[in-house]
Amino acid sequence: MTIRVLIVDDEQPALQELAFMLGEIPNIELIGEASTGMEAIKKAKELKPDLMFLDIQLPDLTGLQVAELINEFDFSIQIVFLTAYDHFAIEAFKLRAFHYLLKPYDHEDIIEVFDTYSNLVKENHLKTGQTKNKLAIETEQGFIYLSPKDIFFIEKEGREVIIHTESEKIKALFTLSELYEKLEAYSFFRTHKSYLVNLEHVKELRAWFSGSYNLIMNDRDHSEVPVSRNYVKDLRVRIEL
Repeated sequence: MTIRVLIVDDEQPALQELAFMLGEIPNIELIGEASTGMEAIKKAKELKPDLMFLDIQLPDLTGLQVAELINEFDFSIQIVFLTAYDHFAIEAFKLRAFHYLLKPYDHEDIIEVFDTYSNLVKENHLKTGQTKNKLAIETEQGFIYLSPKDIFFIEKEGREVIIHTESEKIKALFTLSELYEKLEAYSFFRTHKSYLVNLEHVKELRAWFSGSYNLIMNDRDHSEVPVSRNYVKDLRVRIEL
């Protein structure tokens, strides 16, 4: 899958650096650059990129104003805001920002954006009904067939991998990594080295300690699933509007 990208920044060194980073990533097509808000809107309309990297501070319009106009035009463009200031974050996400990068960002930050975008595309394809396959769960008694939407979360206890549904716990003869490979195209997210979660069944994200969190699931037991602090940022990008 090729991802078409437009970048908008009025600082040429920053624009060139980002263009260079994008050129190092496979399957990314840089289709245009802009240095003002009005130029960004014009190119967005003409080129219809998948992703727009948009600096918040521009000489004519702010990046937030550009995003608001693009949303009104319904170009279906995912916007990644770029800024040196984190106090714009709340307003950015109110405008349905896909991602928010603080300067200076690095190559790993950019890779993270595209990984999240690729997962979103896969998830949306599944939601439109392009596949209705069930997951074959191998157990000691044979095979159980489950729709991914019926799985709340999966955990590893010692050497056992346990799949939690609304009514039962199933011991699967798979590793957690094997199940993640099968389910990552759906709404599943790895919150911890020992847990996979179906984001469709998340009720609450509750602060725990040392930057970590617990997810409260909407099953009848209100199960708690740990979220390692390294996964919190990606989780919020996936789960929040």
